[in-house]
Amino acid sequence: MGNIAASISAVLGSLGGSVLVAIVMCILGFVFRAGAKNSIRGGIYAGIGLAGLNMVVNSATGALTPAIQAFSENFNSGLTVTDLGWGSSGIAFAWPGLAFVILGILAVNAVMVLLKLTKTMWTDIWSIWHGNVVGGFVWAATGGNITLGVVAGVLFLAIGSIIADITAKDYQEFNDMPGIAVPCTVSFLALFAKPFNGLLEKIPGIRDINASPENIRKRMGIFGELGVMGTVIGVIIGILAGYRYGEVLNLGVQIGVLMVFLPKTVSVLCEGIIPIANAITEFVQDRFEGREVYVGVDCAALLGHPSVMASAVLLYPMIVILAVLLPGNAMLPIASLAVIPYWCGAVAAQLKGNVFRIVLFVLIWSIPIFYIASAMAPIHTQAMGLLGLADQAVVNSSFDMGGDPLGAVMVYIFQLFK
Repeated sequence: MGNIAASISAVLGSLGGSVLVAIVMCILGFVFRAGAKNSIRGGIYAGIGLAGLNMVVNSATGALTPAIQAFSENFNSGLTVTDLGWGSSGIAFAWPGLAFVILGILAVNAVMVLLKLTKTMWTDIWSIWHGNVVGGFVWAATGGNITLGVVAGVLFLAIGSIIADITAKDYQEFNDMPGIAVPCTVSFLALFAKPFNGLLEKIPGIRDINASPENIRKRMGIFGELGVMGTVIGVIIGILAGYRYGEVLNLGVQIGVLMVFLPKTVSVLCEGIIPIANAITEFVQDRFEGREVYVGVDCAALLGHPSVMASAVLLYPMIVILAVLLPGNAMLPIASLAVIPYWCGAVAAQLKGNVFRIVLFVLIWSIPIFYIASAMAPIHTQAMGLLGLADQAVVNSSFDMGGDPLGAVMVYIFQLFK
């Protein structure tokens, strides 16, 4: 099985998320009789949309990261944990239980769907890497116990499909994507965002703050338009970073590009996914009267609403300042800032696209995440070191997996069985 794991790791690593999405969606289209045209076109457009989305986000993040780093150096924080960001994903493709987690969740999810324990079909093959990182953490923390790592990874993903069921309707309606669900780990935030929104609705004054993109545009005129607002925010961040005027203006334009083109790439993604999701829905309803099944999609599908990136760009400097001010926090986020848009996308539906509420929630949410990422740093460092992915002399962690609340709880529980 070690050879199987190595082979799967090599295939997944060479294909990447966009190609995997295209292949899986195309296969699903044929299996559920969407027709050759819709199946091929849907798969290709889903892959193109995701690739375009990643290109836009990565370009903006690449431009923002050095600016935020320069901005943070002005604080001279002295925080000791190195932020690896999505570098922790290397654990997923290097630890020895990789193949077992992939096969395990596909089998468990199939049984759960058949037994009506979940409505979400785990078709988002790429996002299984999150479960594999949890498995790798448990493997490292239990002295190399692959079995415990595999069980932890599969259980983590199975819980993700249940969370996807709970959040599916909100995402479908808000993002205008019928039939989809998001089993990716960020959906966990939505479970807390909904009661948080209910709480804000009860607070006089706060409940009346309507910072939807439409209202911002109406009140601020040209400065409320996404492209202009993104450019202005980018310019401000560049000034705070101490950039020269040319660099300031270039950063502003790059953030403006992000704000304008991100929703367009998501619309391409939807153009591919929705016909196939509809075909699956019709197929299931024809054969199982009263059954409802959701298609699991990547969390990137949640980034299209204008409130998402507007909130994320505002949060970048706020999160860095918060890291410095929090007593007991050990990690300065730089690489992990890339996850902020996905946090915003995960809660935009529950917070009704209100930029004020999204920013407030994510700021509050990030407080425990800082402490979890700091506490998980020894295990994070150990796993990376054992797999030859990082120097164990350099203590490291991340927001996305090192700071994942559900993953951390599972790691600490499974440590009891070593």
